Amino acid sequence: MTTAWQSLPERSNTFWLRAITFIALRLGRTVSRVLLYPITAYFLVFRNRTLDASRRYLRAALDREPVWMDSFRQYHTFACTLVDRLFVLSGRDRCLEVRVHGLDVLERFAGTGAGCVLVGAHLGSFEVVRLVGRTRRGLRVKAMMYGESTPQIASLYRDLNPLLHEDIIPVGGPGALLGLDRFVAEGGLLALLGDRCVSGDKRVECPFLGQPAWFPQTPVVLSQVLRVPLILFVCLHAGWGRYDVYFEGLADYRPLPRTAREAEARRVMRHYAGRLGHYCRLAPYNWFNFHDVWQAET
Repeated sequence: MTTAWQSLPERSNTFWLRAITFIALRLGRTVSRVLLYPITAYFLVFRNRTLDASRRYLRAALDREPVWMDSFRQYHTFACTLVDRLFVLSGRDRCLEVRVHGLDVLERFAGTGAGCVLVGAHLGSFEVVRLVGRTRRGLRVKAMMYGESTPQIASLYRDLNPLLHEDIIPVGGPGALLGLDRFVAEGGLLALLGDRCVSGDKRVECPFLGQPAWFPQTPVVLSQVLRVPLILFVCLHAGWGRYDVYFEGLADYRPLPRTAREAEARRVMRHYAGRLGHYCRLAPYNWFNFHDVWQAET
């Protein structure tokens, strides 16, 4: 079975992303900043297949009925993060201002040589968090990502930065977990997103923005298998070229019998969903999941 979100919105964004790439890298940030407004409007009106899920999210995050401008702000923020991602991948990230909150949570483990599992969400920019890892005390970050359904976009990023894929672990690929125990044992940070379920995932029902939603158990399972702590991270777009990165401890590792692991996954993921809801309300236009997490998929 193919999970519905795996073709949305990435597959529909290929033309849009290539247009932004040309504008940003050829014409510069100032021109791209101006042109993102009509590009966002065009995408929202003519090429958008995700508006229903977006509006349901905005309704929950804003505690009111969203208007067209709310959707525009969400998609425009998404476009801004895509432009900044391109500058990160092409090595031109000095133009970005990144403020980090809770870095001591990471450095507590880095100082002892121990690694951890970082769990984020489609909230803000995943790529800027990897930039933090490269620039702060040499923290090593590998990202687990679903890439098999987005070959054109993966190819675009590979062209921009061939070395990028050395730090990407394709989820579901052969040997995806091979060597990860050694990587984290040597102080590496394994990052993944925890707000989407795929076929075969064990799921947890969690309160999220006032409604029951579905999240995967995968982050907690990895933490248990690799015997490392689980840390929440989000990277919120705070304006043109500005980001706020937050790290919070979610769960310290403790050995559990198999019979207790499902209850632990439920507890931790409900805590995760609560904190995710907090950051969604803090920066509601930063949610780029574009998938109805409240819909129970079979």
